Amino acid sequence: MKSSTILFLTISLLVFKLCYSQNIDKLTEYQNDNLIKEIGIGLVQQIDVNEEITLYGDINCKKTKIKNAKIGKDIIPLLNKTDYSILFFVCVEKNSKYYKIVTSIGKYAYIKPSDKFIFYNWNEFLKDQVTSVESKNKRLNPLFNKINGKPIKFKNLQSDDEIEVIEIKENWLNIRNATINQDYWLKWKDGNKLLIYLNLLM
Repeated sequence: MKSSTILFLTISLLVFKLCYSQNIDKLTEYQNDNLIKEIGIGLVQQIDVNEEITLYGDINCKKTKIKNAKIGKDIIPLLNKTDYSILFFVCVEKNSKYYKIVTSIGKYAYIKPSDKFIFYNWNEFLKDQVTSVESKNKRLNPLFNKINGKPIKFKNLQSDDEIEVIEIKENWLNIRNATINQDYWLKWKDGNKLLIYLNLLM
């Protein structure tokens, strides 16, 4: 009886560990807005992706919440590709004393502003950091000739085309596609929901 109980507990523990590690892996995809469900006021970039992240539980950043936060376990980045030095967290509030960032759905923590981090509001990020974008659902959110205008299609459009965001009008991006030499509009968000994939890689 004892040996069967020990065997059962051992198998249960192994299954739990396997499921847990798979869940952690799922949390560390390149773009994780589906696991955050909030886009905030902008993004905080961690410059050195190998640097330890200390999360605080108060606005004065005195009460340590987690000393060395693990990506995918303690904090979910919006964009995560550390081998290319890409690590961006959603920021919902900021001032000279703190960045309030999203750690998971409905959960938040504070980090201290320093030269280890750069804050971008969404306009700055979309104009200065993004190299290409793609609609998540081309049927429901196609390219347009103008805001709420007529849908347009380009035969030679690719997801990694090099683009420049010329103008941002609330939920809309005016995009100059340098690869195919075309301009168009794309809806990039709906409230707190991202409607596009963001590419920062050249």
